Amino acid sequence: MYKSPCGLSFAPGRGLLWAPKPVMQRSAFMSQRAIVDALEEELRVSGKPLKFTVSDVKPDGPALFKIFIDSAHSSHGLDESLEGAAAWWPGPPKGTADVLSVSAEHDQINIRYLSGPPPPKGGQIVLHPPRYLEALRDLWKSPLFAEASLGWLEKVTALIYSPLLDVRSVPGFPKLRDRQRQAFGLLDREFGFLWGPPGTGKTYTVGAILASYLRQRPQARILLLSTTNWAVDIALLSVDRSLEELERTDPAAHELRQRCKRIGTHFIAANYKGREHLLPVVDNDLVRRIAELETEMPDRSNAAAYATWKDKISALRAQIPKPIDQAQVAAMTTTGAAFSYRSLQARKPFDLILFEESSQVSLPHALALAPLGRRVLFAGDHKQLAPIVRSAHPDAKKWLGVSMFKYMNPQNRCFLNEQSRMAKEICDIVSCVFYEGELIVAEKCAADAEWRADRRAQFVPGIGTNRVHLETCSAEGDFKQTKYGMGTRYKSAEYIGQIVPPLTSQVGEENVLVLTPYRAQRGLIKTFLRNAGQTKVLVSTVHRAQGSEYHTVIFDPVIATGEKLLGHPVEGPRLINVALSRAKARLVVIMSVGDYDNEYLRRVAQLLCSISPIR
Repeated sequence: MYKSPCGLSFAPGRGLLWAPKPVMQRSAFMSQRAIVDALEEELRVSGKPLKFTVSDVKPDGPALFKIFIDSAHSSHGLDESLEGAAAWWPGPPKGTADVLSVSAEHDQINIRYLSGPPPPKGGQIVLHPPRYLEALRDLWKSPLFAEASLGWLEKVTALIYSPLLDVRSVPGFPKLRDRQRQAFGLLDREFGFLWGPPGTGKTYTVGAILASYLRQRPQARILLLSTTNWAVDIALLSVDRSLEELERTDPAAHELRQRCKRIGTHFIAANYKGREHLLPVVDNDLVRRIAELETEMPDRSNAAAYATWKDKISALRAQIPKPIDQAQVAAMTTTGAAFSYRSLQARKPFDLILFEESSQVSLPHALALAPLGRRVLFAGDHKQLAPIVRSAHPDAKKWLGVSMFKYMNPQNRCFLNEQSRMAKEICDIVSCVFYEGELIVAEKCAADAEWRADRRAQFVPGIGTNRVHLETCSAEGDFKQTKYGMGTRYKSAEYIGQIVPPLTSQVGEENVLVLTPYRAQRGLIKTFLRNAGQTKVLVSTVHRAQGSEYHTVIFDPVIATGEKLLGHPVEGPRLINVALSRAKARLVVIMSVGDYDNEYLRRVAQLLCSISPIR
């Protein structure tokens, strides 16, 4: 029996072998040039001014205006991420303003701090999106930085490991599944991957891994990173809960909890109720006031109320310090880390860096930050969403459109194979189509009567009690312009308006999720549901759904062929996987004859028909 430095018990096996590859100076130089070019090109495309035609203008308080745009004749839609963008219009007269908020559902842009009169009706308004990649690009422009980052990649990808050993026990965490325990073996490696498909408890495993690492190394410094503020919050809370578990048998874990800090001001304060020690704020009353304001956020379409609310919460958040150098476990977004790179680099290397949801972290981001640590773990699932890249430039696709999972192999990974979200019928489809049949329902869940009861599918006309259902749509989707935009299918939206009421009567509106790849179809579906009185049912694009789970999921592909979204050979399968794997108890997929041309949807349909014959 081998006892690792982390206090884990291993079955006998071979040790580590490694053979470093020589660093190629010219290759590094060429890669640096390609990465900088990729970032420049992505900045050019993602930061490209967005032009909209103004259909109406309404004042809503002093120096505050609602600008309604003609989305049917725009090549791009509105997105809430444009909040904070700079606005400009050619007039006459010319003018500038700040974008207070965006309500995509209402085709509405709210602007304030105008330099003059608002844009005229029938005129144009131009939005300049924030340029978040500039800090990363500036880092990669340094030859020394690029050489160190690319040299790190050469070194860690040359490491050759024997397969992970079985971990028989993890002190303090008796409920871990076999593969979750095995993942702790990654702590003895300089570089590794925790591959966690949907519902496999990846985030819980991450929390337990970091808590165990801290328990064995009380002075260790950890950098916990993820792509979004929400994901950072969830990962840090998981670490704190795991330390709380250890606290029952090890009082020293209490002090470790106080040294874990959320860096940045855009956390969700409500997530930290009862765990305010994770925030770098001495005044707990400040956290309470922020959390209260979060619950009072008005609809973005109400410009005056939203402006008042935003000013209040921004003033409170401005009081929050950023003690990167004081936190033993520093949790922040990858974008925030790029902007704070000099502060992160100022001290000795982190003992461990863990990237959560790392399949969405682009290579330049990962390679910029990973060398700051002695050990680096990447947790995520490359079969789900990849980094978002808007440029079609080859360098942008090559470097920004892929993650570090490109370098995962059977020796440096741990695959979590048991999931506890999806009922067996849904799991079997996801597993067979995307995970080579290796993903299964966790043994304890399959034997748990309460778990099975939560996934009961009650009778619904047209579906029966089937947990999976394939609905044939008689019409194909298209990209013709409609008042909702491009990418719609009227017939499938109409069906959703009819099937949702009987579904929600069984499980409640808050337990049904409708997914579609296109914003235009989202708007059309919401119209049908609003007419059916189903205003609380969430209708979302697939990109926004990763990480969520619902009792019932309805998936409308709209258009599954061609090079757009679902037809894309790389991104398409990931979007389909995310959509299907949100469902816990019931999955409804709508497909037309044309959708069968999509290889993955065709395989899904074949499995759906074998489980639930088509009507």
